[in-house]
Amino acid sequence: MSWLARRARAFLRYGPGFAIEVAIFWVMLEAFQQLNYGGRIITGPQSRRILLLSVIFVVLALGAAEARFGLYRRIWKVAGIHDAIATGFAVIEASLLITLANWALPGDYRVFRLAVPLLAAPAALMGIGIFRLLPRLLSRSRAEGSRLLIVASSASHPAVKELVQSPGPEWQAVAIVSLDPRQQNHTVLGVPVIGHSDNLAHLLKASEAAGVAFVLDRDSEPRDKEMFNVSLQAGLPLFIVPGADHWFRRHGGARLRQLSADDLVGRTHRELEVEQAREQVAGKTVLVTGAAGSIGSELSRLLSGLAPQRLVLLDNNESGLFDIAEELRMRMSIEVREALISITDREPLLQLMAEERPDVVFHAAAYKHVPMLEAYPAQAVLTNVIGTYNTIRCAEAAGVKTFVLISTDKAVARYSVMGCTKRLCEQMILGREGSMDCWAVRFGNVVGSRGSVVPLFERQIEMGGPVTITHQEMTRYMMTIREAVSLVIKTLNVAKPGHVYMLDMGEPMKIVSLAEALVRARGLRPGEDIEIVYTGLRPGERLHEELLGPDEGSRPTDHPAIMEVVSPNTFSPEDLDWTVTRLEELATEGRTDDLVRALKTAASDHPPRRPEEPRIERRREGGRIADVP
Repeated sequence: MSWLARRARAFLRYGPGFAIEVAIFWVMLEAFQQLNYGGRIITGPQSRRILLLSVIFVVLALGAAEARFGLYRRIWKVAGIHDAIATGFAVIEASLLITLANWALPGDYRVFRLAVPLLAAPAALMGIGIFRLLPRLLSRSRAEGSRLLIVASSASHPAVKELVQSPGPEWQAVAIVSLDPRQQNHTVLGVPVIGHSDNLAHLLKASEAAGVAFVLDRDSEPRDKEMFNVSLQAGLPLFIVPGADHWFRRHGGARLRQLSADDLVGRTHRELEVEQAREQVAGKTVLVTGAAGSIGSELSRLLSGLAPQRLVLLDNNESGLFDIAEELRMRMSIEVREALISITDREPLLQLMAEERPDVVFHAAAYKHVPMLEAYPAQAVLTNVIGTYNTIRCAEAAGVKTFVLISTDKAVARYSVMGCTKRLCEQMILGREGSMDCWAVRFGNVVGSRGSVVPLFERQIEMGGPVTITHQEMTRYMMTIREAVSLVIKTLNVAKPGHVYMLDMGEPMKIVSLAEALVRARGLRPGEDIEIVYTGLRPGERLHEELLGPDEGSRPTDHPAIMEVVSPNTFSPEDLDWTVTRLEELATEGRTDDLVRALKTAASDHPPRRPEEPRIERRREGGRIADVP
């Protein structure tokens, strides 16, 4: 496109608006001139030459000012305070330019009286401001959605303004509840702040709200759980507006998201505690097994923020491994390496350890679905038991300094196949001696993980139900993925080798209560809009989980959320090696019944001992030596 064509296009685009501004400014100047403000009184009409010169003054002065402040480059439909300030400065500058030019002319040729441009500036600013901001005012269409009550830590939060100023087609903000008592009886763009969150139940009725949006400038905390419950008891749908630091990661502005199980669990977030483990990770090579899983991927994300020299991600899930590796490369400037290897393959695993020489290993790779592993005990043993045994032995051979095993509360009861395999993995850690520091970290259900029931509930609610629960009395200990992983990393500061640790899981939560809360959070009624069906316990499941076995105790550590489990070590190194070898033989031979019996015996309080080899005695008989068994 030629220079002339570009200029013509710019003139057609910006010319009409600029012409209207010039007309507004000139009319204001002439009005003050004709009203005899700012100088001697005019008794006769102005000549055409003077009028033409006044228009030229306005065009040149306003054009220079608008070019200086870039008013022609602004999108006025989304104008804000900065655009209004720029408009004010442009009008002031244009007024000063006209005043100086007018003063420089001889008295008989002056276009305006000396003070007219300065006196007319406020009126001109008001007129031009209204013209420029009119598209912004007209773009705010009247919202016709349901009434939305906003609950925020502060009514001045940017997301509150966004919700009020740009309502969606489904929801219209009608009132604000603030955690700051000083903001009561104030307004935000015309929407009143009607009270404090302590009176939320009353305010929900008074505002006649059909939904509640919580504006959190942080992740949800335990104190937020009380407000969530008040809203759920009112039968209203709940939404969460993420803090401003989450907007870019969520690809947008103040977007409403539905209340999640993470919010309902209401656990404490521990990002600061992760930072305290930086010294144990920074500048070192860290390997994470099961890196494509829910626990392993979150481990990898948090570890990548502690500046390791190299982060090695190991998994046999090709797609998941690719996704987490690319995510970390985009977010962090650290060296990330993928290892598409199964922990059940000793030789490739040993070769990887020898090549990477990791300093720290987090072992999160495991099968975790209890009913499925009841049907496939051989796969459970090969992955959970043999895979862990391989990983420990290969890490030890490669000179790894620290090895952290991710365990589960299902290792306590040793009732299911999955629980027995994880208990046997803990036994590999207990009392282990050598140059490698090993410990295990035990915790309960993690909300949102692939082994959790929560994603299933959310899919069932989205499809209109029914929500299936095995038993109405079933309870589980719950914590968020972020908190569990943060505390696992924190054990680098507090753990001692050869011990098992347990995370503070709080109080158990009834699964049916969690499901009903998720239903109510979407504005639906459990049992009416969404049916809840009880299907009965599945193989390997129990009504309640335990955190300590009958032969175990606990004692505190330096961290209030991490407890040391005093657990008996029932295996000698020789007996453990023999047991693992025996289980591997039964699994590879497909002897399922014998395998399950041997596994549960190995995980019991009295595991089998390695059979002693037959002793051979020699004695002399009649001049010859005979072997006597």
